[in-house]
Amino acid sequence: MKKAIAGLGCAAVMVVATSAQGAFMIEPNGKASGNFFATNGTGSSTAAGAGTLAAPGLTSGAASVFGGADYIYTYTPSADIDNTVFGVGQPLNSNAGLAATGATGGTAGVYNVYLTYPQSANNGGMPAIYNIDVDGDSITDVTNSYDQNVASLVTGLGIGLWELVGQITITDASQPVTLTITPSTTPDFVGVRTAGVVFEIVPEPATLGLMGLGGLAMLSRKRR
Repeated sequence: MKKAIAGLGCAAVMVVATSAQGAFMIEPNGKASGNFFATNGTGSSTAAGAGTLAAPGLTSGAASVFGGADYIYTYTPSADIDNTVFGVGQPLNSNAGLAATGATGGTAGVYNVYLTYPQSANNGGMPAIYNIDVDGDSITDVTNSYDQNVASLVTGLGIGLWELVGQITITDASQPVTLTITPSTTPDFVGVRTAGVVFEIVPEPATLGLMGLGGLAMLSRKRR
């Protein structure tokens, strides 16, 4: 019996060790920038994001985008290979209790979708609307709005850190998923600021269980 448990523990450790601990990140002027599109690209402009961007994984010095209409981030799991390493349980936004799963994407499954934007005080004053489309269907229950017109990293929700937009279920990994950011009113100058989006798969309960057993097996060996 002890041998069987030990074997299971070894298998679980292998699951943890071979898991790539990745996520797919899109930045307007950094990682996977080809997956970003502004509907009025000729009128949008870029600048080093105002304030501090402390969101884990962001490219240092990558410019955020402002001054446009709709901004569209696109992710196709089977085609877009994970480009950012997150450890299991790595904090993404401690204040909001958000942490990385550290699991490898690229397949069908449940995904967390995160966004981040820089500190700002010159937006039009109205929230931006975030909407996710999966397999061509609008998932309205994960449509949220975040007020970007704040000047404090303390009071601004999601400012400089990853904020969870919603959780989606992807059934066909070959179909694109889009996150669209839209000003709630016509912008006069700065309608929306955006710095990046992350798609990270959520492991199935069975996988999580194996990861937990692997950790217990390692702990047991240390005690011996």
